[in-house]
Amino acid sequence: MRLFLAGVVPDAVKQTLHAQLEPVRAATPQARWLPEDSLHLTLVFLGSVPDAVVLPLQAAFGGVCGRHHAVQLVLGGVETFGPPRAPRVLATTLAGNVEELHALVSDARGAAEPLVPLEAERPFRPHLTVARARSSHGDLLLGRCRSALVRGLEGAFVLREIALMKSETLPG
Repeated sequence: MRLFLAGVVPDAVKQTLHAQLEPVRAATPQARWLPEDSLHLTLVFLGSVPDAVVLPLQAAFGGVCGRHHAVQLVLGGVETFGPPRAPRVLATTLAGNVEELHALVSDARGAAEPLVPLEAERPFRPHLTVARARSSHGDLLLGRCRSALVRGLEGAFVLREIALMKSETLPG
């Protein structure tokens, strides 16, 4: 199964974010908007993991949690991933104690590496993905959503919990 390690976003923050995105969501129904209960902070993508490795991963990540404190985070601006004219992803950036978040990600990667092969490390950009283009060619309107939300989003939370989550590829 395909797994990733995620920061669990509190329900109140999910609800606040969902409400703030309503105007752009209504204007871009062709995008695949993540359901409120699916919002999370991806920390480490693990890829395909054999069943026999899941429990050792959980134990390793439990040790990681014991070495880190809760992390104060703030919803920031809005960014897109992919070509500027037709981005594939719309996300909110996260600010706050991102240094501690980077340390948590680095430690989690170190705990996972002996158990599963990880893809090459890319710079970690703390964000919550809120929408994806249905087409692999991207969606011009996701870029317009970014522009419409230029003032950013409001909300803050304390990241207190991480969890192994199953990654499911959704159709268009």
